[in-house]
Amino acid sequence: MTNAMTRKKYDEKATPPTVALHTLGCKVNYYETEALKEQFRREGFSLVEFTEKADVYVINSCTVTHQADRKTRQLIRRARKLNSNALVTVCGCYPQVDPETIAALAGVDLVAGTTERLRLPGLVKEKLQGQKQVRAVSPYEKEAPFEWLPWTPEQGRTRAFLKIQDGCDRFCSYCVVPLARGPLRSLPLRQGLVALREIVAAGYREVVLTGIHIGLYGVDLTPPLTLASFLEEALCLPGLERLRLSSLEPTDFSPRLIALISSSDHICRHLHIPLQSGDDTILQKMGRQYDTAFFRSLLQELRTAIPDLAVSTDIIVGFPGEEERHFEHTFDFVKESAFSRLHVFPFSPRRGTAAAKMGPPVPPQVKKERSRRMIALGRELACAYQQKFYGSTVSVLFESIVEKGEKEGKPSLLLEGLTSQYLRVRVLSTDNLRGQVRDVLLGPGTSEYLTGILR
Repeated sequence: MTNAMTRKKYDEKATPPTVALHTLGCKVNYYETEALKEQFRREGFSLVEFTEKADVYVINSCTVTHQADRKTRQLIRRARKLNSNALVTVCGCYPQVDPETIAALAGVDLVAGTTERLRLPGLVKEKLQGQKQVRAVSPYEKEAPFEWLPWTPEQGRTRAFLKIQDGCDRFCSYCVVPLARGPLRSLPLRQGLVALREIVAAGYREVVLTGIHIGLYGVDLTPPLTLASFLEEALCLPGLERLRLSSLEPTDFSPRLIALISSSDHICRHLHIPLQSGDDTILQKMGRQYDTAFFRSLLQELRTAIPDLAVSTDIIVGFPGEEERHFEHTFDFVKESAFSRLHVFPFSPRRGTAAAKMGPPVPPQVKKERSRRMIALGRELACAYQQKFYGSTVSVLFESIVEKGEKEGKPSLLLEGLTSQYLRVRVLSTDNLRGQVRDVLLGPGTSEYLTGILR
């Protein structure tokens, strides 16, 4: 642990302390980090990048895999190298699941779970006053409320995330998320619409609705609501240009939801639907609530209703008991399904989950080879999906400048943006189009992006 006596005590009248935050994991974590930045601002802290020397480092952690845990430990060491006297805080899912391990790591001063985020700036202030190591990790209560982390949308940004749901009660055999995130909770509809209005008013062109299990949005509210009912209200807001949905479970799609997505020009034509395995035996061991026949039928229904739809997915390779034949079934099913993008994860046993005790384990080298094959297939599928758009004119929301140069004495910018289908597109322009939606004639590219010409 850092000796508190070696660190200057916090003085509100002195120069504001600097804080640097870093996010690991999913879009929900990203949203929560942005909200935490706002909380620190309100408490008088000055924000700096995580690559800079700071008085306080905050790591918003993920724990879905061993690799995520390892990244948290690496960031702790990086923070210590940047400033050996800094206050290092680890918050989020990792400490919520395993607070003792995090607290025992050298260099950690403050540990906070997923139930104490609103208190975090205050806890940091207490620690800066010289308190001993602070641990703020509380178990979830059965009727835990939705934790609203207020934030102020920034002018000039292009995409915003809005968390409308938290928690999960599915308890898939491999997944530690229900332990890290607690029971299902939803943002009240009116509060969500107010937040959307503020985001649109700040000039954001796209809003990503995120959560741990957003397909079950509203089941805990009184009266109960659905994701479709939230979308219907949201789409009535003037000025909302794009609404993007984060991950949806295969069993979350109602006819009403599919009809709404297909009929709206404002809901993005990209859905992330986790498959996890293309073998029915493994799906059953995973505790998933569907089989491959159900998933195949869902894809057919979605693509019939939304012909240009992009569908990305998650795949776990090397699940306990996964034999070569099971993997080949998954490989063939993934290829048949023609996903637009794959996220491949080697199985990582998580303490407290049913799968952690399952066997037989798949040897590491076998998992590595299966991951390699699946990732290669993912690149092939991404290229095949993108090729469908060659020669098409689509709308692109430009987000960033990749390169700056000069051509014939004039500024030349390489811009990057996203289509509704979540295809990355790069174009050359003499004008900075960041934050604008423009039509682009698409051409070839790589598995990561397409090239285009402004129309």
